[in-house]
Amino acid sequence: MNAFTKLVYGVLGAIALAAGIVALFMPEIALPPAMTMPMARHLVREQASAFVFIGLMFFWCLTHYAQRRPVHWALLIFVTIFAGVHWLDYVAGRSGPFYPLINTIPVALIALTAPWTRLS
Repeated sequence: MNAFTKLVYGVLGAIALAAGIVALFMPEIALPPAMTMPMARHLVREQASAFVFIGLMFFWCLTHYAQRRPVHWALLIFVTIFAGVHWLDYVAGRSGPFYPLINTIPVALIALTAPWTRLS
C-alpha cells in the first residue's frame, strides 16, 4: 500500500501543481469565452494559487511519509468539499455529470490511502 499511496501523492500533486500554474498564468483557459472579465480572471488566479499549495502539500506527504497523517486528512477534507461543490452544481442542474464524477476520483483515492492508524 505504501507504493500505491506514494503514487497517488505524486500523481495528484503533479496534476494540482500543473493545473494551478497553468490557471495562474493563463486564467482564460479555465473560463468560458463570455466570462473573461477582470474579476473572473482574478478569482481563477486565486483558486489557482490554492491549487499550487495543494499540489505542494501532496508532494510534502510524498517526501514526509511517516508524518503525513494530519496533512493527508486536511487534503481529504479539501477534495471532499471541492467534489461536493461540483455535485451541488450537478444536482441544481448547472452542470453535467462529468465534473462531479471526475472530482470524486481524488476523494476515493485519498480515502483509500488514508492513514487509519498512526503506524501506516
